Amino acid sequence: MKKTIKITALMIVVVLAVFALVACGKTLSGEYVDAITNNVTYEFSGKNYTKTTDNIIGADTVVEGKYEIDEDAGTITFTYEVDGEEKTQTESFVEGTEGDVEYIKIGIVKFNKK
Repeated sequence: MKKTIKITALMIVVVLAVFALVACGKTLSGEYVDAITNNVTYEFSGKNYTKTTDNIIGADTVVEGKYEIDEDAGTITFTYEVDGEEKTQTESFVEGTEGDVEYIKIGIVKFNKK
């Protein structure tokens, strides 16, 4: 009886650990800068991101929020707040390497890792 309980408890722990790892999902880390204009930068840390747009004239635009990557669908979804209202934006997403440069594509825009 005790052996059955121990085995059952161990299996429950293993199943919970697997679900915990799956729930974490794909994350990014570091800074990625727009490969063409260099005026948009994404900084990723865990499930959080900061998008900074250099407006050339005037103050930079900074948006902070959370993101989630759906590898099966090839999308990235950003969640952020504007004027107290939560917004979401989903774009196509690709991650890769060209030569020795890591990059991501969000929509049609390519961002190289700094």
